[in-house]
Amino acid sequence: MTTADITASFKKQPVGFACGLLCLVLGALLYFRSDVVDADQADYDAKSAQAAKIVANVNASKNLAEQVKEIQAATKDMEGRLLQSGQLGINLQYFYKLETETEVKLVDVRPNGISKTNKAAYIPVPFSVSVQGSYEKIMLFVSRLENGPHFCHFSSATFTKLAGGEGSQNMMTLTLNLELLGRP
Repeated sequence: MTTADITASFKKQPVGFACGLLCLVLGALLYFRSDVVDADQADYDAKSAQAAKIVANVNASKNLAEQVKEIQAATKDMEGRLLQSGQLGINLQYFYKLETETEVKLVDVRPNGISKTNKAAYIPVPFSVSVQGSYEKIMLFVSRLENGPHFCHFSSATFTKLAGGEGSQNMMTLTLNLELLGRP
Protein backbone atom coordinates (compact mmCIF):
# COMPACT_ATOMS: atom_id res chain seq x y z
CA MET A 1 0.00 0.00 0.00
CA THR A 2 1.43 3.32 -1.05
CA THR A 3 0.98 6.82 0.22
CA ALA A 4 -1.32 7.61 -2.69
CA ASP A 5 -3.56 4.63 -1.77
CA ILE A 6 -3.73 5.75 1.88
CA THR A 7 -4.59 9.31 0.81
CA ALA A 8 -7.32 8.03 -1.53
CA SER A 9 -8.79 5.81 1.22
CA PHE A 10 -8.70 8.74 3.65
CA LYS A 11 -10.61 10.93 1.15
CA LYS A 12 -13.24 8.18 0.69
CA GLN A 13 -13.75 7.57 4.44
CA PRO A 14 -12.50 10.55 6.48
CA VAL A 15 -14.76 9.83 9.47
CA GLY A 16 -13.49 6.24 9.82
CA PHE A 17 -9.85 7.32 9.70
CA ALA A 18 -10.49 10.13 12.20
CA CYS A 19 -12.17 7.65 14.57
CA GLY A 20 -9.30 5.18 14.20
CA LEU A 21 -6.74 7.90 14.89
CA LEU A 22 -8.76 9.06 17.91
CA CYS A 23 -8.86 5.46 19.25
CA LEU A 24 -5.08 5.17 18.93
CA VAL A 25 -4.49 8.46 20.73
CA LEU A 26 -6.94 7.61 23.54
CA GLY A 27 -5.50 4.08 23.90
CA ALA A 28 -2.01 5.56 24.28
CA LEU A 29 -3.27 8.04 26.90
CA LEU A 30 -5.02 5.24 28.82
CA TYR A 31 -1.86 3.13 28.76
CA PHE A 32 0.41 5.91 30.00
CA ARG A 33 -2.04 7.20 32.64
CA SER A 34 -3.32 3.87 34.02
CA ASP A 35 -1.62 4.45 37.39
CA VAL A 36 -3.57 7.67 37.86
CA VAL A 37 -6.87 5.75 37.65
CA ASP A 38 -6.03 3.78 40.82
CA ALA A 39 -5.08 6.94 42.71
CA ASP A 40 -8.25 8.69 41.54
CA GLN A 41 -10.35 5.68 42.61
CA ALA A 42 -8.76 5.73 46.08
CA ASP A 43 -9.41 9.48 46.35
CA TYR A 44 -13.02 8.94 45.29
CA ASP A 45 -13.49 6.18 47.89
CA ALA A 46 -12.03 8.39 50.65
CA LYS A 47 -14.27 11.31 49.72
CA SER A 48 -17.30 9.00 49.50
CA ALA A 49 -16.61 7.68 52.99
CA GLN A 50 -16.23 11.21 54.32
CA ALA A 51 -19.49 12.25 52.64
CA ALA A 52 -21.26 9.25 54.18
CA LYS A 53 -19.97 10.29 57.64
CA ILE A 54 -21.21 13.84 57.11
CA VAL A 55 -24.63 12.60 56.02
CA ALA A 56 -24.79 10.27 59.05
CA ASN A 57 -23.82 13.16 61.37
CA VAL A 58 -26.45 15.42 59.84
CA ASN A 59 -29.09 12.70 60.26
CA ALA A 60 -28.02 12.04 63.85
CA SER A 61 -28.07 15.73 64.74
CA LYS A 62 -31.79 16.11 64.07
CA ASN A 63 -32.67 15.33 67.71
CA LEU A 64 -29.46 16.65 69.21
CA ALA A 65 -31.07 19.35 71.37
CA GLU A 66 -33.50 16.84 72.89
CA GLN A 67 -30.70 14.34 73.49
CA VAL A 68 -28.58 17.00 75.23
CA LYS A 69 -31.50 17.81 77.54
CA GLU A 70 -31.97 14.09 78.33
CA ILE A 71 -28.26 13.67 79.11
CA GLN A 72 -28.26 16.78 81.30
CA ALA A 73 -31.30 15.47 83.21
CA ALA A 74 -29.67 12.05 83.66
CA THR A 75 -26.45 13.71 84.86
CA LYS A 76 -28.36 15.85 87.34
CA ASP A 77 -30.15 12.73 88.63
CA MET A 78 -26.85 10.88 88.94
CA GLU A 79 -25.20 13.80 90.74
CA GLY A 80 -28.02 13.69 93.29
CA ARG A 81 -27.24 10.04 94.03
CA LEU A 82 -23.55 10.61 94.87
CA LEU A 83 -22.06 10.75 98.37
CA GLN A 84 -19.68 13.46 99.45
CA SER A 85 -16.63 11.60 100.71
CA GLY A 86 -15.79 14.19 103.36
CA GLN A 87 -19.25 14.23 105.02
CA LEU A 88 -18.84 11.31 107.40
CA GLY A 89 -21.90 12.05 109.55
CA ILE A 90 -24.30 12.28 106.62
CA ASN A 91 -22.82 9.17 105.03
CA LEU A 92 -23.20 7.13 108.23
CA GLN A 93 -26.73 8.47 108.68
CA TYR A 94 -27.66 6.62 105.47
CA PHE A 95 -26.82 3.29 107.14
CA TYR A 96 -28.67 4.22 110.35
CA LYS A 97 -31.75 5.08 108.29
CA LEU A 98 -31.54 1.66 106.59
CA GLU A 99 -31.22 0.05 110.02
CA THR A 100 -34.47 1.66 111.12
CA GLU A 101 -36.34 0.82 107.91
CA THR A 102 -35.30 -2.84 107.77
CA GLU A 103 -35.34 -3.54 111.54
CA VAL A 104 -31.87 -5.08 111.60
CA LYS A 105 -29.32 -4.32 114.30
CA LEU A 106 -26.36 -2.35 112.99
CA VAL A 107 -23.44 -3.88 114.87
CA ASP A 108 -20.64 -1.93 113.23
CA VAL A 109 -20.30 0.59 110.40
CA ARG A 110 -16.92 2.05 109.56
CA PRO A 111 -15.71 4.09 106.63
CA ASN A 112 -12.55 2.61 105.16
CA GLY A 113 -9.67 4.67 103.85
CA ILE A 114 -10.22 6.67 100.68
CA SER A 115 -7.38 6.91 98.20
CA LYS A 116 -6.09 10.49 98.20
CA THR A 117 -4.18 9.97 94.94
CA ASN A 118 -7.37 9.46 92.93
CA LYS A 119 -8.07 12.69 91.03
CA ALA A 120 -11.15 11.36 89.20
CA ALA A 121 -14.49 13.15 89.23
CA TYR A 122 -16.12 10.14 90.92
CA ILE A 123 -14.52 7.91 93.53
CA PRO A 124 -15.60 4.84 95.49
CA VAL A 125 -16.29 5.56 99.16
CA PRO A 126 -15.60 2.26 100.99
CA PHE A 127 -17.42 1.07 104.12
CA SER A 128 -17.36 -2.01 106.37
CA VAL A 129 -20.82 -2.82 107.69
CA SER A 130 -21.96 -5.57 110.07
CA VAL A 131 -25.65 -6.19 110.74
CA GLN A 132 -27.59 -8.76 112.77
CA GLY A 133 -31.10 -9.98 112.22
CA SER A 134 -33.18 -12.67 110.66
CA TYR A 135 -32.29 -13.82 107.17
CA GLU A 136 -35.32 -12.04 105.69
CA LYS A 137 -34.49 -8.74 107.37
CA ILE A 138 -30.84 -8.96 106.38
CA MET A 139 -31.81 -9.65 102.78
CA LEU A 140 -34.18 -6.67 102.89
CA PHE A 141 -31.24 -4.57 104.12
CA VAL A 142 -29.07 -5.80 101.22
CA SER A 143 -31.89 -5.15 98.75
CA ARG A 144 -32.30 -1.60 100.03
CA LEU A 145 -28.57 -1.04 99.62
CA GLU A 146 -28.66 -2.36 96.05
CA ASN A 147 -31.76 -0.43 95.00
CA GLY A 148 -31.29 2.60 97.21
CA PRO A 149 -30.54 6.18 96.28
CA HIS A 150 -26.77 5.64 96.11
CA PHE A 151 -24.78 3.54 93.66
CA CYS A 152 -23.51 0.52 95.60
CA HIS A 153 -20.86 -2.12 94.84
CA PHE A 154 -20.31 -5.08 97.17
CA SER A 155 -16.68 -6.14 97.54
CA SER A 156 -17.36 -9.04 99.90
CA ALA A 157 -20.15 -10.46 102.02
CA THR A 158 -19.93 -12.97 104.87
CA PHE A 159 -22.93 -14.62 106.53
CA THR A 160 -22.52 -16.26 109.92
CA LYS A 161 -25.17 -17.85 112.11
CA LEU A 162 -25.25 -16.66 115.71
CA ALA A 163 -24.52 -19.45 118.15
CA GLY A 164 -26.26 -20.07 121.47
CA GLY A 165 -28.60 -17.95 123.49
CA GLU A 166 -32.36 -17.70 123.50
CA GLY A 167 -34.05 -16.37 120.37
CA SER A 168 -30.87 -16.61 118.37
CA GLN A 169 -31.99 -19.61 116.34
CA ASN A 170 -32.91 -17.54 113.28
CA MET A 171 -30.41 -14.77 113.91
CA MET A 172 -27.54 -14.21 111.54
CA THR A 173 -24.74 -11.73 111.13
CA LEU A 174 -23.81 -10.24 107.77
CA THR A 175 -20.48 -8.52 107.32
CA LEU A 176 -20.20 -6.44 104.15
CA ASN A 177 -17.37 -4.59 102.51
CA LEU A 178 -18.99 -2.20 100.07
CA GLU A 179 -18.33 0.92 98.10
CA LEU A 180 -20.75 3.77 97.44
CA LEU A 181 -20.05 6.06 94.51
CA GLY A 182 -19.17 9.57 95.57
CA ARG A 183 -17.33 12.79 94.89
CA PRO A 184 -13.94 13.59 96.40
